[in-house]
Order: sequence, then C-alpha cells, then structure tokens
Amino acid sequence: MLGLLAPGVRAQEEAPIGAAAEDAEPQDAVAGGLSVEEARRLLAEPLPDAPDARYALLQRQWPAARRIEDRARQIEIAKSLMTLGRGRPDGEGWIRLYLITEYTWGSSGAALAACEPLMADRQLSASARAGVALRQTYFLANGGQDRNVMLRAWSRADALAAEALRQQPGLPLTIDRLQVRSEVERLTGDGAAAVATLRQAVARSRELLRTADGARVPADTLRAWQGWLDGSQGMLVYALVAQGRTREAADIAQDNLALWRAGQLEDGLGARWHYRAATALNASQQHEEALAAARQSEAMLAKANASAASQTRWLARQEIVRALLGLKRWTEADQAYRQFLDELGADGVARSRAQDNRLSALLAAKAGRLDEALETAERTLRYRTRIYGQDHPQTRESAGVRAVVRLLRGDTGGAMSDYEQLFAATLDRSDGWVDLDARGFRGFVLGLAFDEFLAQAARRAVAGEVLPPATVDRALQIADRRKLGSTQRALADSTARMLAATPELRGLLDREQTLRKAASGQYSQVAALIADEDKLRKEVSSEAFKALPKEQRKPREDALKALRQQLQSQQGAAAAAREALATQRQQLAAAYPAYADLITPATPGAAALSARLRAGEGLLVVHALDDQTLIWLLRADAPAQFRVMPQGAATLARRVKTLRERLDLSAMPAGRETPLAQALPELHALHRELLAPLDRQGLHTLIVAGDGPLAGLPFAALVTEAPAAGRPVAWLLRQHAVVQLPSGASLQSLRRGSPTTPAPKALLGFGDPVFDRGTGRTSAPAAAILQTKSSANARHLLAPTPTRAAGSYDAQLGFRYADIPPLPETRAELLAIARALGADPVVDLRLGAAATRSAVLATPLADRRVLAFATHGLMPGELPGISKPALALAAETEESASPLLELDDVLTLRMTAQWVLLSACNTAAGEQGGAAMSGLVRGFFFAGARSVLATHWAVESASAAALTGAALQPADTRAGGLRRAQLQLADGQEGQGRWTHPYYWAAYALFGDPAQ
Repeated sequence: MLGLLAPGVRAQEEAPIGAAAEDAEPQDAVAGGLSVEEARRLLAEPLPDAPDARYALLQRQWPAARRIEDRARQIEIAKSLMTLGRGRPDGEGWIRLYLITEYTWGSSGAALAACEPLMADRQLSASARAGVALRQTYFLANGGQDRNVMLRAWSRADALAAEALRQQPGLPLTIDRLQVRSEVERLTGDGAAAVATLRQAVARSRELLRTADGARVPADTLRAWQGWLDGSQGMLVYALVAQGRTREAADIAQDNLALWRAGQLEDGLGARWHYRAATALNASQQHEEALAAARQSEAMLAKANASAASQTRWLARQEIVRALLGLKRWTEADQAYRQFLDELGADGVARSRAQDNRLSALLAAKAGRLDEALETAERTLRYRTRIYGQDHPQTRESAGVRAVVRLLRGDTGGAMSDYEQLFAATLDRSDGWVDLDARGFRGFVLGLAFDEFLAQAARRAVAGEVLPPATVDRALQIADRRKLGSTQRALADSTARMLAATPELRGLLDREQTLRKAASGQYSQVAALIADEDKLRKEVSSEAFKALPKEQRKPREDALKALRQQLQSQQGAAAAAREALATQRQQLAAAYPAYADLITPATPGAAALSARLRAGEGLLVVHALDDQTLIWLLRADAPAQFRVMPQGAATLARRVKTLRERLDLSAMPAGRETPLAQALPELHALHRELLAPLDRQGLHTLIVAGDGPLAGLPFAALVTEAPAAGRPVAWLLRQHAVVQLPSGASLQSLRRGSPTTPAPKALLGFGDPVFDRGTGRTSAPAAAILQTKSSANARHLLAPTPTRAAGSYDAQLGFRYADIPPLPETRAELLAIARALGADPVVDLRLGAAATRSAVLATPLADRRVLAFATHGLMPGELPGISKPALALAAETEESASPLLELDDVLTLRMTAQWVLLSACNTAAGEQGGAAMSGLVRGFFFAGARSVLATHWAVESASAAALTGAALQPADTRAGGLRRAQLQLADGQEGQGRWTHPYYWAAYALFGDPAQ
C-alpha cells in the first residue's frame, strides 16, 4: 500500500520536535549611550514606592539592563513595566516587549501562560490584544503543541489583527502578522508561501526603517524598528533552510555576522546570528563549521545570562547537538543532549520541544550506556503500544529504536526481530515513511536506526561472515531508499502548481489530509485517557486507598472501571480512523500511481527488481557508508550478488574527484592538459575493486543506481584491463552499455506499464537563448560573476560570487540575468540534431528570443519523440533564489516573469518523449548536483519521459552535436544507441580521431529505462 502526502505537509501524528523560527526582539544596540558602569549604577538605584516614580525609573533601567545584557533583569523590568504601564500613553507597548523578552531569554512556558489572561482583558486596545494573540500563535507554533490548537489560535489572532488594522493601520502590526502567518504556513506544509511571506515582512521592515530617514525618531523606537528587520531576516533563514536553499540562508547570516564583527550589532544579536549561521551550515553538511558557530553562540548567550529554557539557548544548543550527530561524535552528542535536557528544569514548553526518548535511547546506546538505553527504549515502546497498538508506524519506529540497542548489546536475534517491525512499517509499505517523516531531533531517529543496520551488515561481511539472504535483501531496500531521501522534500515542495491543475488529485489529497488529522486527534484522546487512567490506577492501588472503607473506595473504583471502558472505546475509534486513512491512501495510489511513485516511492526488494530486468540487463546498486561500500548486482537469470568494498564515502569522493579533474579537459588551463595515461591506472583500479569480483557474463547493459561520490563517476570510462602500450584501451563501454537511475525502485515504476507508442514527430528543441533582452551582449561585471570554464565552445556556468541578499535577479545582488554568457554554439548543435532526425528546424526548434520558459509551457509536447534543451544547466545555489535544478532559458518579454524552467515546471509538463536531451553542462554532476539531478530526472519521468540524457561536465559543442545526433538514431535500445555513438568517438570513427579522449564521450549519462 502506498501512503501519500500533500506537498510539504508534516506527517507525524505527534507534536513536532524542534523550533524552526525565532521571535523578533528589539535590537540590542548600545542603549542611550550608557557606559557599562553608568548602567550598573542605574540598576543599583532602589525603586520608589510611588507608581509614577517607579515607572519612570524602570523605563530608565530597561536600557541599562540591555546595555550590560543582564537578561534576567530585562525580564523582571519588562514584566513590571507591563503592569505599571496600564492606562498610560504608550504603556501597552511593554506587553509585547515582555512576552518577547520572556520567551527569548527566560521561560517560554511563562510567556505562553501570560497570553490568555491578557487577551481576555477588554481594557486593552484592539491593537494590543491582536499583538498578544499573534504572540500566542507564534509560541504555540514553536512549542510543540497540538497543531489544531495552534490553528485555532491563528484564526483568532488573524481576525483580531485584521480588525485592529482596519481601526488603525500600522506597519509594526502588519509585520508581526506576516511573521506569524509564515509560521502557520510552515507548519501546514506550504514552505514556499512561508518564504514569500517573510520576504514581505523583510520589505515592510525596511520600509518602516526608511520612514526614520531625515526624521527625529527616538533611539528606543529606532531600535525596536531594527528589531523587526532582524526578526524577519532570522525567520527567513530558517524558512530558506527548510526549502533546501541553504546558500541563501547562509548569505543572510554571514551578512549580519559581518555587521556584528564591525561593531554595528551588539553581542546579543551576534549570538543569534551565530546559531542562525549554524543552522544553514548543518543543513549543508558543513558540521564542523556549524559546531564552531553554535558553540560560540552558546558561550555568548550564557555570558549574557540567557536562561537555559529560553528560545535562544534552545536554538543554539539544538545546532550543537545536530552538528555532533552529523559528525557522528556520539559521546559528545549524548553528553550535550543530556545536559541540555537537565538544564531545562520544569519548563514544560521548552521540554516538549527538546525531549525525545527515542533519540535519548539511541544516543545512550551509541555512548555505551546500554542498560539505560534498553530501559528507555522498552519504556517508550510500551507507551507507544498502549496508545497506538502494535501495528502503528509510531510503535514500530520505537521497536526499531530497541533494535539498535539490542544490536549494540550483541543480541542479534532480538535486534533482527525488532528491525522486522520497523521494516514492515517503512520498507514494506510506503505510508510509514509519510507517518514517520519528522523534523528536528526526531528526524535523526530513522537514519540512525537504518545506518546501524547497514554498518553492522558491512562489518559482518568484511569479517568473512556469509549474511542471510533476508539481511542482504533488507540492506538493499534501505540503501535504495536512502538514495531518494535527499530529493523527496524538493519533489514534494514542487508539486503545488501541478496539483492546482489537477483538481481530482487535489481533492483526494485534501481528503487524505483530513483523515490523517482525524486519526491524529483520535490518538491524542487515547493518550489523554491513558494519562488519566494511570493517575487513577496509581491512586486506587496505593496502600492509603486500600485502607479506606469500602463505601469510600467504590466511587473511585467505579470511575476507574468506566475510564477503562471509555479508553477501550476510544482505542477502537482511533483504529477505525486509521483504517479509513489506509483505505483512502489505497484509493489515491490506485487512481494516481505516478504521483505515488514521485512522492512516496515503494521500496522493492531484490526479487521484485530482478523480475523487472530483461535478459542481458544487470542492475548495479552501490551505496557508500563511512568505512565500507555495499555493492549488489541483480539480474533476471541468477541470484543476487552482494559484496562489500573496504573503502567508504570519503575515500571514494577523493578518488572520483581526482579522476574527474583528469578527464575533464574543460577544467584545465589551456596547454596544461593532464595526459590520459595518468588517469588510466586509477580507472582500472576502480573497476577492479568495484566491478571485477561480480559475475557480469552475458550482460550487454549495466544499469547503475549509485549515490554520493559515485553519482559523479562516468562508469563507461572505467578500464577493464590493465593499460598496455600499443593496445586499445579496454573501456567498460566495450563490454556494456551504461545507464543510470536515481534508485533501483525507479526501474519498477518505469516498467510498471506497457511500452508506449512512439510519438509521431521527431523533435522539439530549445537553444541559444537570449539572456539579455537589451543589447544582447554580456556586460562587463559579468566576467567577475559568470564565465565560461574553458574555450568558447565549452559550456559551463560558474556559481556567482556570494550574494548579499536573495530572491531576485537584480544588479543590487551583484548579478543580472542578462549577464549570463550567451551560447551561440548551441544553435549549430540543435540544427545538427534536427538534420540527423529529419526534423524541420523552422517548425521544430525554438531558438534565440523564442527559447523561453513560457514557450516550453505553452507548446504541446506529447507528440515529440525527442525533447532537447541546449542551454546552461543550473544547480541549486548557482543563482540567487535558486533552490532546485533549473534550465536557463531566454529572458521573457514581461520583466517580472521567471526565465528559468525549474523542477516545479517540469512536473506540470505532459510528454511521451523517448529522450529528453539536456545538452547543458553539469546536469548529471555528482555530490550536491547528483542529488539535485536525481530530483530533476524523476520530475521528467513523472511528466512521461522514458529517459534523460545529461552530462557530467562541460561539453565541447562540435563533438556534442556529433554524438547526440548519432545516439538519437534508431537502435535496438536507447542504451545501445548511446553506446554506439560513444564508441564511434572513442574509436576515432567520428571527428577524424580528435575526440577519442573520454572527455568528449564519457561525459554523457543516460538516466532511465534503457529499452522500453
């Protein structure tokens, strides 16, 4: 059964763990020019009894407390000012300031508890009550409370804010409303909307500050206005990270850290920008740098007396633990997490954000405290079983946690039994992945559990143990699923436009979401009844209760009996709600199987994948761990082969990087090309270690599902025999056609249906786009931002220099879209392809100014066998605001229209193309680009394409035209057609021997079905 999830919607049935945003606190600039000594003397003055005098002194003490960054005193003063300010001019402003200060630096629970009484106070203005309601919604959104409670709070807050703004328009309340709206959008799954809303908040904050230009604005007011900007930017960092746009997030953080280093921001804000930077660094796997930034933030916050239960300390410490988890420094992560929890005290809101017993058990186990880990894991499993029953994904996830503990204790049999529970919820049915998708700390649980299983299997195999077939098969499923993990969120976030155009699917997803919320609510009621039952049971079983007379005991005993009956009934209702959800998911998957493959792909085992292979095809699945690499070879006519290579991801990354540098002539300075002879021994060594031990006899096609560093390895250029002078190089290409897939599971979805009838028309191509609608020439600054990597015939787009803002193509960002170097040679390439396929260049090509995104979206594609794009290929982060892979097309006549064909657009296309040709550099790149390419390829598969031809590095245009023209000629299979074309170059049959170097032919990677 396939489980489906509307794009970006959080799927877990528990409160989310982990804050993703921050409050907008007034900026801690130097307060009123006070020196530290003056501030301390002012704070030492005793408070007078008279209310007016007391209020006046407290107003003077507030900036003094901020000057020395005494957070506890700030909270105390703000609370007193809130009370004394009632009925005074501008006195209501202290209400919001107290709530923010308490939440940011003190007790988040106390801040939340203060909101409801304030909203009930009808003596407060509409604006003040609206501000409190917005703060309450914000606190609920970030405190791990029930989402339905948060949504009800938002509905009330939004209505109050709308009414207050009708009575008295004002930018501060408008900004506050935008910030809180973005949190609601984030938690309800619309990450793109959250980013857009926060950009509005940033713009309104800048607008507010512009009103101070030339005006006499009090220093405290100006600081407050600066705080709106700081808070909006801080929230934007988290929203961008959630969208995978880590480079933009890091740029914003680094800009503000530069201001702090220049003395323009006080340490309080500097501390916050350190942990914001750590968030972006952790998200981009730069864990060492993230750890340093987060630790500096924590030290600065502790020095400023920020409470351990405050949001700021929580966010800093969260990044410390995340960085340590990413670095796999288990003991340190365990110590940091335990200390973190110990220092939260009785603050229930803070603890609900941070506490997760599953992570505690895993960390204790990895740190060697196995008895404690087992006790925690078993207690959690018992609790989940009571709430959800044995078959719910939440329960089975807890069984998986116990499996890790048992494995580390040496109880392999017990561990495998528990792991099977987890596998049943995740590998055997994909709705488990939906229900267990989590953010924050809990998001590490599944990864740790699966990684430990793979590592243990690898260690046993390296030690010479023959693993049971079931273990090998489960390891294959895990490895294949892990390949898709990095692209799932981007794909889910990209489906909004497609769903808007598919109302029937949208309706089914809305129904699925409603049923999921209903089931969640039912289980929440079960949990509440269990808590009541536990409390009453303990009372009834106490010795003091037993000593009471029977007539005094009976009412409580009857109440316990009734409560248990109510609990049993509620558990039945929850199970029925869960069954209704499962039925809805089955209907949805049956009606829209392609959407299921895209969003919640199945995880087939070896037998299912082998059944999809044809005679002569082999599926190679390669998965690199830290210290070993797991390798499977599946074929239709033989049992699965499995072996472990005793080298891990880091070693392979270095080797692949070196090889690519030696093969990619476009990356070398002119006249300093590395001789091919230097690369041949390593190409042979890699073949010997990766492939030689596998029986590949009789295979004409090798389908490779590799991730990480191996996504960037051109397998066709591996060398099968030791190089020898005077003998042709034994390229792997001579033995097999090579095809790539994002994962093994992709083969199952591609071959589910019967072969499609070839489209009647040969080609539709887009190329030589005009990026500058003005002069058509590249402006002078472009050389410092974008440049070709080698000759004029090599197409490569370097990432722009770091931008100081994000989200548009604007000269203020150091970049203009018009500055992208033109690609006139792609016109000749597409004309050559058109000639080779017998297409009409006038009718079938969109060149120059006509090669626009709008032309792609408006042109029917279903009647074309080949869809070709000859332009720059962009990976995430290469242009400001780009978080997903895209193709750079001609600038639109309407200036505000996007010129980029992004993943979101691809999902809306409908085609039957046998080939999608991405004749653009680096579209098959490894590492980050490999993950991005995986998403783009799967997007084209969803749109109906059977295969995608992309490139590993910048390609030379004349050879590209020759190779692609030959590859697209009729052949027994697409893989065979590409192999034939590559051999023609490698053997000197094309180009008069000028293109025999693998730079010219090994760059090409064919993704998809090699035949059907």
